[in-house]
Amino acid sequence: MKLDTLPIGLYGENIYVLHENGHVLIIDPGKNAKEIAKCISKDEIVDGIILTHGHEDHTQATDDLVDIYSCEVYMDLADYDLVDPGYAGSHGFDAPVYTPVKPLLKDMQIGSFHVEVTKTPGHTKGSCVIRYRNLLFTGDTLFAGSIGRTDLYGGNETEMMQSLMKFMDMPHDLIVLPGHGPRSTIKQELATNMYLQYAKKMVNV
Repeated sequence: MKLDTLPIGLYGENIYVLHENGHVLIIDPGKNAKEIAKCISKDEIVDGIILTHGHEDHTQATDDLVDIYSCEVYMDLADYDLVDPGYAGSHGFDAPVYTPVKPLLKDMQIGSFHVEVTKTPGHTKGSCVIRYRNLLFTGDTLFAGSIGRTDLYGGNETEMMQSLMKFMDMPHDLIVLPGHGPRSTIKQELATNMYLQYAKKMVNV
């Protein structure tokens, strides 16, 4: 297994290109499909693209990559209004994705990749975190030492607190791969992330 991390775009969004036995899974292609494609060899097969949520800094290269690789696109459909060509651009931080989008399911096979999906609304209605083996792609739900904003369209502070509680029961050795900033681990975040600690106190009140 190999993982490429490409911080691209105005907001330094982390684009992840996951390689396994000649197959590739792309997570959150925010911008610059040509740069992403440089990480993928001609012998590899792109099995799919996963969008952890619908904000444009995580989605803008999607259609260009589909044009190159003819792959499927997956996201939680609670965020579809953020990418729906008929509405995208009206909520802020969103842009259209013209490729048909398939729903993310809790436990699913995308080509050669078996992924586990946990819904984590709070940053957006359809935010999700994606687990593959010991890797946890957290989008804009959980960052190293912080969390995503809840004041944008579809955001909800109460839902975010509830979503953060889902990390409490995850294996501590999972590698946290956020949408922005450096990687971390669940163990590190449980020990040092004030938002996770606050969420635990709020739920236990």
